[in-house]
Amino acid sequence: MPLSDRELVELFHDVARVSHQREVRNNDALAHGSGQSRCLLTLSGLGPVSQRRLAAILDVRSASLSELLGKMETRGWIARTPHPEDGRTYMVALTEEGKAEALRRRSSGSDASVELLAALDENQRMQFGEILSAIKRHYQELDQNR
Repeated sequence: MPLSDRELVELFHDVARVSHQREVRNNDALAHGSGQSRCLLTLSGLGPVSQRRLAAILDVRSASLSELLGKMETRGWIARTPHPEDGRTYMVALTEEGKAEALRRRSSGSDASVELLAALDENQRMQFGEILSAIKRHYQELDQNR
């Protein structure tokens, strides 16, 4: 029996959460400063995003995210700019330094990627990539229209 939309989304989030937990557990570089790692890796996948949406995605309080982003901004990893349509919030984007740091952290977790994708054959990997790319494009379009 096919899964409902809700079940598919829950399964997606469960797999993402378990994958992230395994990656952090198996990688000391990610375990240290894991809040910053989560934020870096999330931003590298999303591109510029509103601070409000980022807080919702990371499931953290606005005040906690502001503190985290302040530390990341001090390190030169992110830039915050006023939202073009909503002066009450900010857009958050990785700087070149932030992109490099996200890549470094993602590379250090490559064993987890191999482990995750080992369950898929070549055809399934291609389909998985196409599906994830379609979802990412959809979210980026939604963000541009906000």
